[in-house]
Parts: sequence; C-alpha cells; structure tokens
Amino acid sequence: MGLNKIFKSIAFRISVSIAVLVATATMTASWLILIEEKRTLETDLQSKGKYIAELMAQNILEPLRSGKSDRILDLLQGSMKSKESLIVYSEVYDNNRKLVAKSYKNDKFQKMIPPPFDFKDSTLTIKIHEDNILPLYHISLPIYEDPAGTIGFLRVCITKEFLNRTVENEKQKIYLLAASVIIIGILLGLWMARRVFRPILILNKGVQRLGSGEVGVEIPVVGQGEIKELALSFNRMSGQLKELIDNMNTAQENLVRTEKLYAIGEFSAGVAHEIRNPLTSIKMLIQALENKQQAMSGKNLGIIYGEIDRIDRIINEFLAFTRPGKTEKKDVNINNILEEVITITRPKMEQSGIDINENLSSALPMIKGNNDALKQVFINIVLNAIQAMDDEGGKLSIETMARNGNLSAIIKDTGIGIPEKNLKKIFDPFFTTKEEGTGMGLALTYAIINDHSGNITFKSTPRIGTTITVELPL
Repeated sequence: MGLNKIFKSIAFRISVSIAVLVATATMTASWLILIEEKRTLETDLQSKGKYIAELMAQNILEPLRSGKSDRILDLLQGSMKSKESLIVYSEVYDNNRKLVAKSYKNDKFQKMIPPPFDFKDSTLTIKIHEDNILPLYHISLPIYEDPAGTIGFLRVCITKEFLNRTVENEKQKIYLLAASVIIIGILLGLWMARRVFRPILILNKGVQRLGSGEVGVEIPVVGQGEIKELALSFNRMSGQLKELIDNMNTAQENLVRTEKLYAIGEFSAGVAHEIRNPLTSIKMLIQALENKQQAMSGKNLGIIYGEIDRIDRIINEFLAFTRPGKTEKKDVNINNILEEVITITRPKMEQSGIDINENLSSALPMIKGNNDALKQVFINIVLNAIQAMDDEGGKLSIETMARNGNLSAIIKDTGIGIPEKNLKKIFDPFFTTKEEGTGMGLALTYAIINDHSGNITFKSTPRIGTTITVELPL
C-alpha cells in the first residue's frame, strides 16, 4: 500500500517524467550520433575497399597478361594472410570471362556462394554492392591495361564485421549511459520534488481533511510566492466554508420546521375541507326539519348515517396515510392477489361494459409483502381504471412478469387518460378530479408501495388510456 501511494504521488511521477525526458533526449542524440558514425564508418570502409581493389588489380595485371595463374593465386592468398585483413574472398577472371583463380580467407567463407559476376560493364569503373545476407561488400572492377584495354576482371569481398563490432560497442555505451541518466534523474527528481512540492503535499492533506468533513481545518503556511498565497487562501476558504455550512444548517433546520408546519396546515385544510361537506349536508338537513317542525324519517336518518360514514372513512384514510405502521410481510403470490381483485371488481366491470384481458405469468416467484395492503393497492388502481372507462366502456389489461430482479404488474386501460399537468400531482394527498373523491387513494397506494421498497409509474395519453406499472423487488 505504501509503495502504491509513492508510485501514484505527483512527486514520483514528475521526477520519473523528467528522468524519462532527459533519457529520451540523451538516447535520441546518441542514436543520431551513432547513425552518423555508422554512415562515416561505412563510407570509410568502402573507400578502403576501393583502394585495396585498385592496388590488387595493379599487382595482378602483369601475371594475368602472362597467364601465370599460380602467381595470381599467391597474390590473392597473400592479401588475406593478415588477421586484420578486410578481404575474405577474391576471384579473378580473364578477358573471356573464364575464372582464373579464387581464394577464401578461411573455411567459414568457403561455404559462401557469391552472386554471379556482372560482366556487363567493362569500362574503368568500380562497383560496390552490399550483400543482402552476409555482412559483406562485393567490390568488382575491370583489370585495365593501356592500350590493350580490359584484359580481365577482379572481385573482392570486404567484411563488415569490424564495423558491426564497433557499432555494437557504441550501442552498449548508449544503453549504459541512458540507464545511468534515468537512475540519476529519478533520484535527483525525487529529491527536488520533495523540496519543491512539499507545500503542495501539505495543501493536499488539508484538502483531504476538508473533504472528509473536517470543516474549518487550517494548514501550515510554508513556501514562498504563489504557494504561500495558495495556503493562505485555503485557510480563508476553509474558515468561510465552516461559517457558510453552519449558516446553512441553521437555515435548513428552520426550513424543515417551516415545511412541517406547512404540511400540517395543508393536511389540516384538506381534512377540514373534506369533513365540512358532509357536516354541511347534515346541518342543512337538520335545519330544514327544524324549520318545518317535522319528525326525522328513516330516509333522513339514512342520509345522516351515510354522511357520518363518509366522515369516518375520510378520518381513517387520513390516519392510515399519516401513521403508516410497518406491516408484517410474508410470502405472497401477486397473481393470487390480482385474481381476488378481479373477482371483487368484475361485477362493476360488467356493469360498465368493460372487457378484461388477463396475462398472468405462471412462473411468477413469491415475494415478501403484506397481502391486505397489496390488495388495497391493486383495488385502488383497478377502480380508478374502471372509473376512467365508466362512460363508454373499454378494455382493461392486467399482466405480470419477472424482469431485471423485480416482479412487475402492468395494468392498462383505454379510458380518458390523465392530463399531463395532473401527472405530477396524482400522488399528492387530497388531490382529486372526482366530485366524491377524497384524493387519498393513490397517496395511500404510493405509501404502501414505498413500504414494500417498490416503485410505481404512470404513463398516460388523454383519450387513449393509461398504463400503470408496479414493480416490487424479488
């Protein structure tokens, strides 16, 4: 863990970057020098080869004219006796392109098969060809005598082994130099980074402490110039941030308190509004009977009892929403719950001319939930769908499936739909577009689904229909 932290530190990365840049520059310069030196050595080797070939051609001229092939062979072998000799193979042809003599420096080159001799050019020129396989130069030239002209041909093979050995030695020096530069560069870079970046490291620790929640932390002011100003600015910012967060916490507490009072006021106004209507009906009925000085009939009592039941229902829904106790959850089968809901609501659907299409998955797993609470959820949804199609009938589709780790129940209707402006309000308490609705049904539905760690979504198009998706975790 310590090494990993060192490798990821800015000091280490900058020091390595500096060392790599220096090493790259060093190796590039050395490599260019090496290429230039190799070119110079090759030019020098070719010049030496030309000189040796011309000198050999002059020595071979007289024996070739006299037809002394033994003398020519001695000259060829003599040119290769020295260990430092560059010549590893040579051959002489007469004017009729017939081989007169050839010689190898040692057995190593005896197996060499040189390319065929090119006799096309018989003028006074020297040709140099680099071998494509072996480290050799093939130097060929005509043996010329004035005024007889060309009386033969000479080919000499010059080895490049000495040149390659020199180049390899230079490469090793370059690699050693680059390695030394990298090591020294890293050490110097670390030493410099520790001195230069120490104030930044201190600032970094201060930022980490601030990020971990230690608001108001101050760091030592070290360094000079911009680094010092940065440390002072950090301390000022940290103090201002602490003051700002303290003010925000105080404001948030006041806001929460205000929101609670506002919510209580909204709920109270909603409950008062819902209860006022049945109470007004009861009061008006009693006043009418009192003015007419009539006894209360059974019909009047029924109306009063109905309004009292309505008040009782409103209060129960309000209490169920404001005090949602943790329901006991057991293994339940959503298909069974939906079949019960369909059985309960089927008479209402038949009365409204609604066709139902059931597509309940047979391989649906059990989930943890409260049977009665989930039944209330789907009754609320289905009844809302029936009411949306109550005027002209329609089709109701109920589908279940398991997907993405959730159990999904999808309920579609072909009703009047929900206007877009109302979609964001459908779960708000006391929001309703029905004359006799309390606006608590979907609010309570949302609370139950939330208690089951689920999700409910609405997609609706006016005059086309609504799709409600309930997702519960498996």
